[in-house]
Amino acid sequence: MAAVSAHEFFVPAGIFYGAGALGRLGGEAAALGRRALLVSGRGALERAGLLGEIAKALRGAGVETVPFPGVEPDPSIETVDAGGRAAVDGRCDLVVAAGGGSALDAGKAIAAMATNPGSVRDFLEGRELSERPLPFIAVPTTAGTGSEATRNAVITNRQAGSKRSIRHRMLVPRVAIVDPALTLPLPPDITAFTGMDALAQLLEPYVSRRCTPLTDALALDGMALVGRSLARAVANGGDIGARADMSLASLLGGMALANAGLGAAHALSHPLGARFGIPHGRACAILLPHVMAFNLPAAREKYGRAAAALGADTAGLSPDDAARAAVERVRRLAEGIGITGGLSRFGVRDGDLPGIAREARGSSLDANPIAAAERDLTALLEKAL
Repeated sequence: MAAVSAHEFFVPAGIFYGAGALGRLGGEAAALGRRALLVSGRGALERAGLLGEIAKALRGAGVETVPFPGVEPDPSIETVDAGGRAAVDGRCDLVVAAGGGSALDAGKAIAAMATNPGSVRDFLEGRELSERPLPFIAVPTTAGTGSEATRNAVITNRQAGSKRSIRHRMLVPRVAIVDPALTLPLPPDITAFTGMDALAQLLEPYVSRRCTPLTDALALDGMALVGRSLARAVANGGDIGARADMSLASLLGGMALANAGLGAAHALSHPLGARFGIPHGRACAILLPHVMAFNLPAAREKYGRAAAALGADTAGLSPDDAARAAVERVRRLAEGIGITGGLSRFGVRDGDLPGIAREARGSSLDANPIAAAERDLTALLEKAL
């Protein structure tokens, strides 16, 4: 038998997804603790009635809740540190985070800070986690970030104007509750942005230098779901079938990126979000076609398969044309759901590009199928203006 490379693959210990998955929250939480810090964003869940539903599910299983609302988009060091103190002061033995990627990433980091002394800043700068975080349950209410299945938390340093990640296998949630009904209140623009983030988190791991047979299978299945359902979910937020497809696509993307890494689109999107406030999914949507075109020489065959998964008719096309069809399909999908224009509409100017390219260096870029120097990244940004 021919030798094969060994791969690692990390996922939450328990994943509950599909209609009615929220019904498993109370029992799963009760198996992990009796007093939960309930992390959420700035009020959207409460206004939609979802936060009360989640708290009720926890209390019904005998789990008390200590609310920690107000997590901002791109959660800050200060928010995470305050959350860690709130968990300790509230004698919490469990963290439950509900919301989009910002709330989930904050929840992960808060669970770690509740047991590891110091500031999250220390861990962003390279200090290793030494103590296991509090048990963490992720309840996504958007379909895009995949944070419910990853081992990283993206945190913003407001003073430095930068976004960095803590990455550790102990940050993988113990439980992910993925109920598409929780995404029904999302407005069309958020549905579009988070959906394009999901697509980026399927395409980039698929062509990553660290891809594996497992991540490839997840990515292809996820792309097919996005191809058939993202435009439907944007056009009709009440289409529960489309919402279910997108929730599953996001989950698959989270598992793929957690184990295969990302690429240049994500590497560039982080400084763009930190410096210019561009919504993460929108930045990914703007950048992704340009990054795909840059990567074509190293990913031709895979992009051809991606094009077919996304619904493009590739019959009879040459490998080069099939790969280019994937780039065009992504571009048209973004435009069709209302994501038009480039980076310049957010105030990005030519003089900003070299600095953004420098800040993009890091782990996301390491997995890109073609090594991208700063001059390459600057050229990509120029195309995306």
